[in-house]
Amino acid sequence: MINIYCIPGLGTDERLFSKLKLKNAEIEFITWVKPDKKDDITSYAEKLIPQIDLSLPFALLGVSLGGILAVELSSKINPQKVFVISSLKSSKEFPFYIRFFKWMRVKYLISAWLLKNSKPLIQLLFGRMNASDKSLIYKMIDEADDIFTPWAAKAIIEWESKDTETPFEKIVQIVGDKDLIFNYVDLKKCHVIKDGTHMMILNKTHLISTIVDQNL
Repeated sequence: MINIYCIPGLGTDERLFSKLKLKNAEIEFITWVKPDKKDDITSYAEKLIPQIDLSLPFALLGVSLGGILAVELSSKINPQKVFVISSLKSSKEFPFYIRFFKWMRVKYLISAWLLKNSKPLIQLLFGRMNASDKSLIYKMIDEADDIFTPWAAKAIIEWESKDTETPFEKIVQIVGDKDLIFNYVDLKKCHVIKDGTHMMILNKTHLISTIVDQNL
């Protein structure tokens, strides 16, 4: 049995994986640590390594921001597989609006207050959710750390992956065809889940679990 370390997305925590059930792996959770102001995605990823038992075979699984961090971690440690869900395996896959945000310096305007007070927009971007899933997402956003949120938003926009250090054959990318944040059409060699939204880890979990089990 392999350990699989799950990394949540921006504004969320381990509760995001509450429905994930795997036959071929023991699920472990990565928890957020406090970033320094000067941290980028690369240096922050290094701070998560102590939570991983490197003496045993392991895999990484990340959703959204967590997927980006999983890719960064894979260039520093040696996971057997990296599962990138509702996320990107390279900064070269950035949609145009992220590049625009960087150019417009929007990264400096994103705050925890803005995230917590933009729930109608978040619901639109995340896609259709039932009442229980919506309540969980809103609860996690309300409880998200006020320092981590603006740092993470800025770090995502500034991320520049070192593709030569990440063997793409190790990465299993899973995206939904209804994801309004990362469009599957712009991605190559990915698993596409029908009617999957950005938060499909909550409502398409059985399909995601099957793909993960098949690739372990």
